Amino acid sequence: MLSNELRTRSTLFAAFTACALTLAGCSGDDGAQGIPGEQGPQGPQGIPGSPGVPGAPGTDAGSGVFTTSNFEIPAGAIYVADVYNDIAGSELQDGADITEALVTATFGLSAGDTVVLPQGRFLVNDSIVLFDAERITLTGYGINETQLDFSNSVSDDAIRFEGGNTITVRDFSVYESPKNAIKASKVDGIHFNYTGTIWEGPLEADNGAYGVYPVQSSNVIVENNYAYGSADAGIYVGQSEHIVVRNNVAKNNVAGIEIENSSYADVYNNVAIGNTGGILIFDLPGLEKAYGKNIRVFNNQMIANNAENVGNGAVGIVPPGTGALIYATSDVEMYNNVFKDNQTTSIALTSYFVGDSDFAKYTPSPTFPEGENGSYVETMIDGWSPYIKNIYVHNNEIERSGANPRGALLEQVITPLLPDVNMITGFTETTSLAGLGVISDRAGETMPAILYDGVGEFVISQGMMADFDQILAVMNPDALADGVSYQPYTAQDAICVNNNLDTNSFASSQEFTQTNIGMVFATDETDLVPLITSGLWDPTSGDLPPPLFITENFHGNTARLYCTQTRLEAAVATFDNKAFGCNGDDLADPACSF
Repeated sequence: MLSNELRTRSTLFAAFTACALTLAGCSGDDGAQGIPGEQGPQGPQGIPGSPGVPGAPGTDAGSGVFTTSNFEIPAGAIYVADVYNDIAGSELQDGADITEALVTATFGLSAGDTVVLPQGRFLVNDSIVLFDAERITLTGYGINETQLDFSNSVSDDAIRFEGGNTITVRDFSVYESPKNAIKASKVDGIHFNYTGTIWEGPLEADNGAYGVYPVQSSNVIVENNYAYGSADAGIYVGQSEHIVVRNNVAKNNVAGIEIENSSYADVYNNVAIGNTGGILIFDLPGLEKAYGKNIRVFNNQMIANNAENVGNGAVGIVPPGTGALIYATSDVEMYNNVFKDNQTTSIALTSYFVGDSDFAKYTPSPTFPEGENGSYVETMIDGWSPYIKNIYVHNNEIERSGANPRGALLEQVITPLLPDVNMITGFTETTSLAGLGVISDRAGETMPAILYDGVGEFVISQGMMADFDQILAVMNPDALADGVSYQPYTAQDAICVNNNLDTNSFASSQEFTQTNIGMVFATDETDLVPLITSGLWDPTSGDLPPPLFITENFHGNTARLYCTQTRLEAAVATFDNKAFGCNGDDLADPACSF
């Protein structure tokens, strides 16, 4: 049974407030103050020395109880099981409904508090929401040992943090949340460690959306987690900055790991297996944080991400069989990853024009004024852009890629000039362009292992959006100062692909005879000459030319897209005065030394 002092969290809060006001008789959060030093010995002149200074504050004693990840639960922690026993008047049993006890235990938390979830599987039937929590820890006994089942919950989110700082979430799993499993919004310092977010059974559209879900936050660390069954993203970080995502497993989600409209993120040492798309880097229009940058994806394994896409919204565009997708995001470096058995493509580099090729929506006009009828003008003024620039893809290993390409993003008509041609037919079948001698016959080929649409670069190089820089100069000069530009690509803007390896075994190479880099649209004007001379395209028309579906087999490098970029800086997330990442606690990790 609980003592009177611990009977409710409101009583705890009152006790803490009284302690703070009287400034007497209360230990600090870090333990008791050391006792003053003794007076010094008598000096040569017979005058005693000064008393010593008080000792430094002590630290909270541990409880001697450890989670399976070797985290020691501190003494004085708040045990949900004790709260339940006090409320119910009986011992907590596996399978019980702990909603009331969990709400009570998390009410009015003080800085430095730790809440311990019970060992076993328990029902929770409402959201657990913490507002402006500061330096608190929510822990179970282990990712498998503590399981919270929200299958009968009446609310969307299972656990949600609104505001606050220095929050640790660890050592438990959330099952069957109606929508999002563990969400953190507008938090400065959030550390997810050894958590699970799980929807059991097959991947279905009515599964919850996001597993681990920090958004509009900073100093985000997501490590050692397991995400399974999300109908959107298993591990998602959105509209945030200073991010480290490492050592996680994402399996059987639509998106395994997704970084969206975020800046200064390192994603490394993760496994994405059996998802629709393994790792996604997105910039989407219309969000409060308009765009992201400086994202590094390295030393991950993207294996057999071939699940059918059951997602809604933006993630619904991801083709099944995609290892990694960079979509309308600039300043991304992807290197030293392993891609294997992804049936559509291992790495896709695409502008937003592939998702919406109605170019009128990207230019102010009477037909599409700002913010109306699907126009992107308003969000472009905020700094979002539909193209991709400064993408550096290098030193990745690719095996058994492109055996069964599919997905709505690749199956839509690319240009009205060729109503029967899409990306899949263009790269794997005989098309009318092949008959005209413009491209070669692709019949029987696999999809390119690295696929670049090229359309954004072409549109900008032709000056089709050059006027938008003048709009930004007036409406949002900060975006121009941050590198947003609609001028033709410079060397610093280039899409660079080099030193990637075809690692097919001899046996696999008999089936996968081409491991190609593919470009949908030409970005070199010399490639456009056959289109002009054949009368297939008038460069003065203002229309896109027909796609050329250029491919080159690579064993390290190819003629097209071969260049290098300046390496991006490592991301650092600071949590409780400790630096996390390759320039912090992982300085010696082999992944960080490349």
